Amino acid sequence: MRHLTKFSILLFLTFFSCSQQIEEGWESGELPQEPETHPVSVSFSRASLETFTEQGITEIGIYAYLKDSMVYGKNLPLNDGNLQIDLPLGENLQTFAVANADHLTDVDSLSKVVVYQDIYAQKQVYISNVVDLTSDYSVSNLSLELKRLVGQATFQPRETADELNAITRFDQLNVTFTNVGVAYKVKTGACVQQDITISVDRAAGFSASVYSFPTINADLRTSVDVVYLKGGEEVNRTNSPLDTGIAFEPSKHSIVYMPILEEAYLQNSWTRTLVMSKTDMLPQPFTIEESEF
Repeated sequence: MRHLTKFSILLFLTFFSCSQQIEEGWESGELPQEPETHPVSVSFSRASLETFTEQGITEIGIYAYLKDSMVYGKNLPLNDGNLQIDLPLGENLQTFAVANADHLTDVDSLSKVVVYQDIYAQKQVYISNVVDLTSDYSVSNLSLELKRLVGQATFQPRETADELNAITRFDQLNVTFTNVGVAYKVKTGACVQQDITISVDRAAGFSASVYSFPTINADLRTSVDVVYLKGGEEVNRTNSPLDTGIAFEPSKHSIVYMPILEEAYLQNSWTRTLVMSKTDMLPQPFTIEESEF
């Protein structure tokens, strides 16, 4: 019993001593402190702000990294270009900004972060270069220039509006663009490619369009495949995808013109029973028109 009493006293003294040391540590400020931050204003050119207004852009995502790890990442209201971010003081950082993206993945690491577009929303995505920044007291402003980073491809029938309105054999087209750049890797500039199908009807003039991140350096080019439907059921399709060879570049618009009523393109003839031989020439070959936008 006497040994138990001595042990209890010793345990109490040990606990009291540790508690006193922790309290003294709090009082002396020995606990880890939050890193000091430095406010930096972010500015854009007047031309960029005008473009944002035209595109209906109301917020900008800004991300900053220290040795590949994110130290700042927020979507901020555009506020007429008057933005401010708080960055760790005295560090060599890398930062970029993005607008009109659908979502980002792996944002914690600059070497892994990927920007995705919303294919069906048809928004032009803008991204800045990755900018080096030293966050000391001599730096109070960060100028970022966001650039349109998508190109566009459009499938357009050659027929006139009257010819399209007279169609009875089908009421919908499913237009598939292969190898579209749906996502962009910020650090490397590589894109993630995917096939995208757009459904269009008479009200849209049977015209379909997609935006894509740059695929000019990718191995796979874009082709166009067309399926004809009536009442939701497939009634015909093209013999094979149109080999357009499109490589997307920022601000480049490629329009593929095809006569959708020309049976030479189709697996099944609407009116004829004779099948064209492989040596027959298409009477109206599809064409591609390219321009800047």
